[in-house]
Amino acid sequence: MLDTIPWGADLAATVAEFGAAEAVHDGTRAIGLAELAGRSARLALLLRDAGVTPGTCVALSLPNGIPAVWATNALRLIGAAEVGLNAGLTEAERRYCLELSGTKLVVTSADQAGAFRDLGCGVVTIEEVGADPADPAAFGPVPGEAWAKIGFTSGTTGRPKAIVTTHAARWLANVLQRAHLGVMPGPGSRVLLMTPFIHGAGLITHAFHDRGAGVVLLKGVDLPLVLPLLQDGAVDHVFAPPTVLAKIVGALEGQRIDGIRTIFCGTAPLLPALYAKARAVFGPVVRITYGKSEIVNPITVLPPAATDAWYAESGGEGVCVGWAGAGVEIEIRDEAGAVLGREQVGEVHLRGRHMSCGHIDATGFHPLPDDGFHATGDLGRIDARGRLFLVGRLADVVKSGGYKIHPDEIERELAGTAGTAAVSIVSLPSDYWGEIIVAVAETDDPAWPDRARAALADLARYKHPRAFLLLAELPRNPQGKIMRRLIREALLERYRIIDGSHPRLEPREG
Repeated sequence: MLDTIPWGADLAATVAEFGAAEAVHDGTRAIGLAELAGRSARLALLLRDAGVTPGTCVALSLPNGIPAVWATNALRLIGAAEVGLNAGLTEAERRYCLELSGTKLVVTSADQAGAFRDLGCGVVTIEEVGADPADPAAFGPVPGEAWAKIGFTSGTTGRPKAIVTTHAARWLANVLQRAHLGVMPGPGSRVLLMTPFIHGAGLITHAFHDRGAGVVLLKGVDLPLVLPLLQDGAVDHVFAPPTVLAKIVGALEGQRIDGIRTIFCGTAPLLPALYAKARAVFGPVVRITYGKSEIVNPITVLPPAATDAWYAESGGEGVCVGWAGAGVEIEIRDEAGAVLGREQVGEVHLRGRHMSCGHIDATGFHPLPDDGFHATGDLGRIDARGRLFLVGRLADVVKSGGYKIHPDEIERELAGTAGTAAVSIVSLPSDYWGEIIVAVAETDDPAWPDRARAALADLARYKHPRAFLLLAELPRNPQGKIMRRLIREALLERYRIIDGSHPRLEPREG
């Protein structure tokens, strides 16, 4: 493995080659690559003076914008472990993430500082970072085995766990991301990013900056800002998971936008109807990838030409997400752990040179298994051409609006709201959101939906169900376990989905 990672030397070399290039535009103002690097180094010095050393956990809680980019660069320079906190988290969720990771220091904005101090954290605000630049080359290599990033995901059971990635794996992920771009960006090229920077948008940002290209980083899908950028040719790449893509193509229906070289799509299955709409607007430029918190993109890649060919033929079980990326091994295993052959459906297991080193839960840190493979909980198959198809999810993880949400987390909050009656969370298909969440109670109490909504106050809004429904009886297997699949089928028989940004269910006639 890589013993040391020269983040400082890498950034200094990029500035030497591309320093005059625009790095980030937030829809209002821009910052150049040299200035961005100088601000990163200035914050890194401040954090080092505060006692941060390689592997120290430092949380970042910043909305999409220029400071989010130079702040994450700063943590790399000093070798800290970046603990990414989504701006949509509630106080209870923030507390949980901080306690699980053992984080005591947060980089945030002045308006959020008080909330983190109330949680017992030390705070560095972006407003107190001096504008005078520092030199990134002043920072030496950091240990490759030091923790570099901690992200949070919902496991198959229990509360979210923290996924730990080292600096060596993070550096290699950057290299592999660039290697799989297909169309290599350069000075003057720009990618439009609208999803949280702490997730996939951040990885794409660093890949573009390394080649002197820029990013337009917006706080969500602000159509009055987004549409002119696309129509006027101000960007030539777009990162658009299905939820984002649905909003954009819905607003551009009937128009033709030329000049987009690649639309990066992932995080949830891209349904054929949405792909057809995107192709009508942008042409065959969509690239599909498969990613997990435990192993950074790219796990698999389906280039635009292959994507277009598959959606033209789209048959068989599951959704095609392409061929394994460089350094990635994929196995499909049965319930006993035996490796299955081509076209056989089982659980997807992954091993990669750039994957996480383990995870943290309430009992502590757990390294990867001895064989280095991660059991994803996803059901899949590999076809005769070596492409991975995702068929379903063993753990019923819901992917909605770019987020991964586990039903058990929501069900825990709803426990007792219907008395002794059972409550279950299921997902329904949505072109717009990927999936929508629905809560179902085994009761005829008309007041239950109001109690259920109140019980979810401590959960982020993206985890809230879109509908609260009553069923006289929830289907169960012979062992008495509630069957989400059968609940889903029953709901689709009884209700029609009215899709869009505010989806709802309407009873079917008859």
